[in-house]
Amino acid sequence: MTAHDKSCKISFPGFVDDVRKTRIPATDVTVTSKPKSGKISVVAGRGLVYTPSAGFKGKDRFCTRNTSSKLKGKSLSGCITVTVR
Repeated sequence: MTAHDKSCKISFPGFVDDVRKTRIPATDVTVTSKPKSGKISVVAGRGLVYTPSAGFKGKDRFCTRNTSSKLKGKSLSGCITVTVR
């Protein structure tokens, strides 16, 4: 994203069933590590929205844990790095 952009929309990651060749979307996303130079919002049913701090340029990182009501006991964790130019 560029500094001119006010925010970056990121879709929810999903679970991949390699056997059935299907994707099950995450329905509950929890931010486990916040970005240092911006903020992240979880928008139910839509995804994540990253908003950089005013004047920030560089890389920022945050982490999430994702679950789905269709997959009891399973979770998907990961981190996302956003580059603001």
